[in-house]
Amino acid sequence: MKVLITGITGMIGSHLAKELSGAGYEVAGISRATSAARYARVNPTYNHYLGDILDRPFLERVWQDWQPEIVFHLAAQAYNGASWEAEDTTYALNISGSRNVLDTCHRFSPRARIIPACSSAEYGFVPESMFPIDEDATPLHPITPYGVSKACTEMMSHQYHQNYEMDVVIPRLFIHVGPDHPPATALQAFTMQLAAIKLSKQEPVIKVGNLETSRDFVDVRDGVRALALLAEKGETGQVYNICSGQAWSIRQSLEMLIEISGVAVKVEHDPSRLRPSDEKLLLGKPDKLKALGWSPRIPFEQTLKDIFENWVMRLSTEGT
Repeated sequence: MKVLITGITGMIGSHLAKELSGAGYEVAGISRATSAARYARVNPTYNHYLGDILDRPFLERVWQDWQPEIVFHLAAQAYNGASWEAEDTTYALNISGSRNVLDTCHRFSPRARIIPACSSAEYGFVPESMFPIDEDATPLHPITPYGVSKACTEMMSHQYHQNYEMDVVIPRLFIHVGPDHPPATALQAFTMQLAAIKLSKQEPVIKVGNLETSRDFVDVRDGVRALALLAEKGETGQVYNICSGQAWSIRQSLEMLIEISGVAVKVEHDPSRLRPSDEKLLLGKPDKLKALGWSPRIPFEQTLKDIFENWVMRLSTEGT
């Protein structure tokens, strides 16, 4: 089958392209000019369309040319913590851009299966009595611009499903982590600093924000297996948590990374890294996804080791 991935050069998009190609799908992807340099790291044999999801004529040309049977919509301003400073961009890309993708699907591939990447950030503050989060029982109360934008994407997806009988399956992705990711999340920022210290490129001081939150982390390689499974077996109109069912505190994750790095460091709090609001806990219930045959395979400790080794490699070759 012919698959189209918007945001194919992002961390999730690149891993998903590899997963689907290995399973025999024909893969094409969209990326913006600002991320085109990463395309060669995805796979230069994939069909690549260079453009922007805010450009409707561009999307029409892509759909008419490729005629996708499955669409994974991943293109977005993807960083929750950055969404306060990039609020306009977040709303433009994640709401208007998603509406453009949905409408183009409606007009040019109305029978395609559409899988728009939604987010655990839609849940916001959840009462302790409601953990782990059940996707069918927990209301959405997003507290960040990113969470609001993803809730809008989800509502629009339901609207297209109900109004036009489009085949939409909605994953709510919890925190996906793994190698080859920018330092825009806490774990990646910690690891980049530790790798720089390991390579004597930084003083042995690591800057941190709020360490008192806990998150349900999913290795991106497990996450893309879940997305591929939803393309095959997900029930149309349904929402699925992609989560591990286990939460790790940010403090505990940092301590594990320091141990993996083998360096002695001083930890300093940096007020500039704090968010206006921060969910104390995000812990999902993966039962609906597990009922389709999925379960996480990669231990969190292995994920952290892979992230650290990847950052050491990247910083070692920087400038070469």
